[in-house]
Amino acid sequence: MGKVREIDGDQEQFWRMAIETWQASGLSVRQFCISEGLSEQSFYTWRKKLTGGDTEQNSQDKPEASAFIEVAIPRSNSVVMEFLFTSGNTLRIPVGVDAATLNTIISVVHAAGLC
Repeated sequence: MGKVREIDGDQEQFWRMAIETWQASGLSVRQFCISEGLSEQSFYTWRKKLTGGDTEQNSQDKPEASAFIEVAIPRSNSVVMEFLFTSGNTLRIPVGVDAATLNTIISVVHAAGLC
């Protein structure tokens, strides 16, 4: 019986990360599911289950701590680099970032053990 709970927990964690990735992607649910090879019906089922039916989840409602902090940056379609971590999180570095900022970002990611 413990194995079933572990699998359910793994699925829940997977879908939480998928929903977070979708929210940051700017894609429609359909486009996101196609690009990630996910079932759209499963996406909607898990989103409803995890967010109580809301289309967006408030970060304060998340029970798990994250290694990332949320920052507000201007949206830009010009991305020079994109890092996809095994956790499912994506880090996009925009065009025009200066070398010192890029160095700081890489240092923080490395210090967090993410690369």
